[in-house]
This record gives sequence, C-alpha cells and structure tokens, in this order.
Amino acid sequence: MKDKMKLELTESEKSLIAKALTMFRNYLTAQDRSTDSVDEIILKISDKRKVELDTFDAGIVINALNTMRYKLKNENQPRTEVNDILLKMIDETDKKKLILRKTRGNGRRY
Repeated sequence: MKDKMKLELTESEKSLIAKALTMFRNYLTAQDRSTDSVDEIILKISDKRKVELDTFDAGIVINALNTMRYKLKNENQPRTEVNDILLKMIDETDKKKLILRKTRGNGRRY
C-alpha cells in the first residue's frame, strides 16, 4: 500500500506546479526517457482542488519545483511563489514520514 498525502492547492499553485512539471517533462523527453508518471500527475493536479498524491508522485513534484527554482535563480527572477509551494510540499512529506517512523509494522507506537 502506498502512503498518500492530501494537498489543497489554489489555482495559482496548481498552475505553477503544472508549469514546473511541464518543464520537467520536456527535460525527460529531450533525454528520451519515459514521461508517463509526470503526465499522470499533471492530470491529477489539473482536475481537482484537493489533490491526493502518493510519496513517489510527491517526490516528482518536489523535484520539478526544485528544478524550476534553480532555473529562476539562474535567470535572476523572483522565486518566492515556488519556494512557498516547495516548502508546503516538503512539510507534508515530512509529516507523513514522521507518522510512519512512529508506528511499527503492527501499528503500535514506540
């Protein structure tokens, strides 16, 4: 079973994430790599306001946002919106990992 996290995104956050994922998809296409998982995430994000992502998908989104952040930094463009979304995503994944670390396989806390 994959661990899932739920995010509530505004329209501007969704469009920024979609833009970052599109840039990441273009990067993968240039390297002749598969873009199926990135395409699925773009569809998930564009459909709903509340998005449910598993940890693998969240990692892809974080990677895409971080790549976009570095590109904006190199072009001396403002990146506060990307930083905010990136921190939101990282906080959610950290909360999920903390909950998993506190429970054992049988569900008991230690």
